[in-house]
Amino acid sequence: MPSTLTRLAPLVLTALSCKAGVIQVADLPVFHFGTPTVVKELALSSKVENPTLTADSLQIFFTTNRNNGTNSDVWFARRSAATEPFGAPEAVAGVNSDDRETSAAISADGLTLWWGSERPGGAGDVDIWVSARASTSGDWSTPLDLAPLNSSANDIPRPPGQHGLVMPMASTRAHTDQYWTYLAARADPGSSFETPAAIRELQFADRSTVDAFLTDDGLTMLFSASPTGNEEAADAGTGDDAGDAATGVATSTTANLFVAYRPSTSEPFSVMQALTDLNTSFDERDPFLSADGSTLYFTSDRDGTLRIYTASVTR
Repeated sequence: MPSTLTRLAPLVLTALSCKAGVIQVADLPVFHFGTPTVVKELALSSKVENPTLTADSLQIFFTTNRNNGTNSDVWFARRSAATEPFGAPEAVAGVNSDDRETSAAISADGLTLWWGSERPGGAGDVDIWVSARASTSGDWSTPLDLAPLNSSANDIPRPPGQHGLVMPMASTRAHTDQYWTYLAARADPGSSFETPAAIRELQFADRSTVDAFLTDDGLTMLFSASPTGNEEAADAGTGDDAGDAATGVATSTTANLFVAYRPSTSEPFSVMQALTDLNTSFDERDPFLSADGSTLYFTSDRDGTLRIYTASVTR
């Protein structure tokens, strides 16, 4: 296992052989981004992070510690059109506890919410919990511990990709101070998730990989890289970037964003690169791509406080 993210290099200028054929660099949806802009209506004096949105982009869910300054809760905001600003944020009634909530993940249809919680009743320190509602304006059901995905360690969710059938998640079940990224599949949106499988090509000896976002075709994954040894920071996505010239990103001690590609859903992620348009010497994490692919949401503390930013996407 490499000690640095040397595999997260810029795209090579040759084709890569694979079982299903050949990945041509020209065929990959290489990302470029516009200048990031803070989502002002959601910017608070306290940290705001983990943004995920419904497919119509009319509701955004996130976590913030604005209420008590210590433990974060799950919040959301609505808007009437994807081009309009969000309304005043509100705590999500019925899902928060007296303990820390993190990594809010809303389903594309807005009817299922997953998040990580330290509340009692789970299998580990942070467990994945789930709640559902009948409509996007309805009440949330009593939270349930999502036992098939949880371990005696820390487990945190992300919204399911691959048309809602595969959930990327992060867990410290292999190493107590290090998160690895896992994928948990299910047969259909109404079925239970099966046991998570680690993404071996994203395992590194000296840092965590977290905050994964998997596209609907299952071939592209955005994620952040985080340093080993800081459990709280890794849970939230704080980390170190690749730290060598091969990545195209200067060495730093902060979280940065990356993208990985694979030729088919049955094969490993074989081409990876840093998102140099977005990465700075501050934290960048929690990538979430809008359903139409036009906007990337992420969090950054480049102005001193963790806030939600957007950037336009071109390929």
